[in-house]
Amino acid sequence: MTQEAVTALLADVSVWAGERTMEHWTRVTNDHAKVTFGMIVVVREVFAQATDALVQDEAEALERALRAKFERQTGVIHNSYFCGRERGGAALVETRTGWELHTTLNSADADLVKSEADCRAAVDLAREMLPGSQVRTLVEALYSAMTRILLAADLLKEQGTDRAAVVATAQKEVSHAAARVEAAIQRQARFIYFQGALVGTVLTVLLIIAVGIASARLWPSLLNTAGLAGACVFGALGAVVSIFQRMSKGTLVLDFNTSIRHLRILGGFRPLVGAVFGAVAQFALTAGAINATLGLFVLAGFAAGFSERFATDMIERAGQVISRLPH
Repeated sequence: MTQEAVTALLADVSVWAGERTMEHWTRVTNDHAKVTFGMIVVVREVFAQATDALVQDEAEALERALRAKFERQTGVIHNSYFCGRERGGAALVETRTGWELHTTLNSADADLVKSEADCRAAVDLAREMLPGSQVRTLVEALYSAMTRILLAADLLKEQGTDRAAVVATAQKEVSHAAARVEAAIQRQARFIYFQGALVGTVLTVLLIIAVGIASARLWPSLLNTAGLAGACVFGALGAVVSIFQRMSKGTLVLDFNTSIRHLRILGGFRPLVGAVFGAVAQFALTAGAINATLGLFVLAGFAAGFSERFATDMIERAGQVISRLPH
């Protein structure tokens, strides 16, 4: 059912004079077109504003028919809220794929409209990034925040309402709910990132073994194979420990707008980066003419993988030493 069809239905309801029957409404609502929650909100408004008892009955019957069709097509409405003075509403819906928030708000206040959009965007993020067991609680929180927005829209219709206070209260509720969603998504994103890092560590160690074998066979006199392998392995381990420490402190902030696949890939590359820094640290120690033992290489590799800043400082100091060596 298109919005134009709903408009026509409302026109029929508003001028109802006894010639329309429920058979008529049943035929209209039994077609195969899509019913949106916005259509239910519009009919609900007619029911709320009508003064004629017959029109109220007709609008109420039409609302029930649209609601039943919406639930057949989309999902079960577990909770709903409708404005009393403004055209608006929200519904907490359980669909076949999870929990959704359906909203409609026809308000002239730009801040409330933006807050509604923020609620819907937060729901989309939660559904995309989080497992179903966590989504319901967060969508319920966003539904609660949306009812605040709708209440604010109603209050703004009253004379003498303090707009700034009413809108600020609604915005605060939305910000609180959105912050809960962001915190949950960050936790999930960190877990996914760490999973990628663990897989990346295994692959990096296998690569290091292959490089170590090649080094021992092809460049035994040029490279300290044991020192290089030790620095690379512990560089990779240092990177993983760094990730775990930052996760524990909550300082690891990830871009959760990227896909889960990309998060895993980024996490998988982190141990490789740590291994590269470990190798660079080993080369820096060797170039600096330090009588480095295997233990020193391992320690330097771990520190380089754990902290990119440490590796950068070491490379800079090695460059200064090399520049002072006789040519």
